[in-house]
Amino acid sequence: MKKALMTLLTAGVIGLPVANATAAATKTKVVIRKFTGVAYSAEHYGSVQVVITVRKTTKGTKVTRRITAISVPLYPSSSGRSSYISENAIPILRSEALHAQSARIDLVSGATYTSDAFASSLQSAILKARKA
Repeated sequence: MKKALMTLLTAGVIGLPVANATAAATKTKVVIRKFTGVAYSAEHYGSVQVVITVRKTTKGTKVTRRITAISVPLYPSSSGRSSYISENAIPILRSEALHAQSARIDLVSGATYTSDAFASSLQSAILKARKA
């Protein structure tokens, strides 16, 4: 009886560190950071710069990144026409990028220069996020 009890206790003590190590390996870590892309020229209309908010989730060895928000602090607005184009194109580009989770987005007709600059700045921000 004494030997059986000692064996049971020893097995329980040996099993505890393994259970804790397994629990530690499956913990989820979430980090939210902002990354600013390079400002790209939209030809003679001005520049576009994109800032993305990325949620990086680490669960064990699996790492996932998701763009949760996109802001455009710098966009063409030097004239009434460029402001009008930017105000109409940027929400569409932002929506496309959030849906695609990449810089492979459809360009907005009538805002080709702004769309190209947006996609380029977005790509540079995504590359910064991948390195972090």
